[in-house]
Amino acid sequence: MPYFKISMNKLLSGEQKHRALKSMHQLVVEALKKPDRFVMTSIADSQAMHFGLSDDPVAFVEFKSIGLPDTKALSAAICDLIMKEFDIEPDRVYIEFVDEPRNMFGHNRTTFEK
Repeated sequence: MPYFKISMNKLLSGEQKHRALKSMHQLVVEALKKPDRFVMTSIADSQAMHFGLSDDPVAFVEFKSIGLPDTKALSAAICDLIMKEFDIEPDRVYIEFVDEPRNMFGHNRTTFEK
């Protein structure tokens, strides 16, 4: 059930979004060893965002999953992806990691609770 969303103040083309969504998906599959069919990715571009008092390119990431590995390594991988795909510097990125309890995430009329 991993969910990976990037919000940013940059405007992206359709092709940029398509390419980035694939890269985001691949990062999740490799980092979390989760099945493709459960990975959800999202991009919200052209958002009204400031960091400090600057409207230079900035990104906010929501990264949620049941069971997260080392978030320091994951933070580095996410920042590298954002730099490569969107040319946003890592010091202009905040990441919110949420390790969801199985019973707090629903799918297909149930939850992931065992």
